[in-house]
Amino acid sequence: MDLPDIIYRKSPPLAFISLNRTATRNAFTYPMMESLCKALKDAKNDPEIKVIILSGEGEAFSAGGNVKDMAEGKLASWDMKSYLWDHVQRTALVLEDMDKPVIASIDGPAFGGGFDLAVLCDLRIASESATFCSSFVRIGLAPGNGGSYFLPRLVGLSKALEILLSGRVIKMDEALRIGLVDRVVPKEELRKETEKYAMEIARRPLASLRMIKRAVYNGLRSDLRGHLDYVSSQLALLTLTEEHREAVRGFVRNDSRD
Repeated sequence: MDLPDIIYRKSPPLAFISLNRTATRNAFTYPMMESLCKALKDAKNDPEIKVIILSGEGEAFSAGGNVKDMAEGKLASWDMKSYLWDHVQRTALVLEDMDKPVIASIDGPAFGGGFDLAVLCDLRIASESATFCSSFVRIGLAPGNGGSYFLPRLVGLSKALEILLSGRVIKMDEALRIGLVDRVVPKEELRKETEKYAMEIARRPLASLRMIKRAVYNGLRSDLRGHLDYVSSQLALLTLTEEHREAVRGFVRNDSRD
């Protein structure tokens, strides 16, 4: 599989996707967005993969869009909607459709579109030196790839607006306090701790992981009655899986020893 501008490898039950344009702090390109979508879809469809880790090579998670290209007028205003829909926004939709947990492993800056990409992931673990900035307002733009949709769900409406309207840099102590990240680790331990975090999740049955993620995202866009109807159907399916039956048998065996 040809995947320009990213590094993709699988070590079941984990898949690793790393943005790889270190000279531009992993700024987005058409090929990178296309490669990211392909890798995510491949990981989703691989029955041996349970958790996906998304990171950036070098000293940045991602600087987001290529501001130099904007300054040089390489993207005309009438092309913007097509560019967003065909590339950047398609990545957001692929991530939302991904029914396996995606963990962002963040070191260095996550700015602009890189900030949004981190927010689009299900979980975030970051180094102490990671920084965040929704920098769109600084260049007269607004978030265009899902950040303004998911950020309020992470940190609340008022805090999300403050972050987006100010365009200020958020350092790690605040990011952890407001729930923008889930765990913070020393820079030199980020890779090891991210894999450990992912393996804690990957120990669980894949069917359960998928159903839980689907249920949580279903709850964001349905009323309680509709959500309960959805999860009851999912639970009925889970009771038919061998993973569930084996787990129950194991629980009963352990309980009988107490």
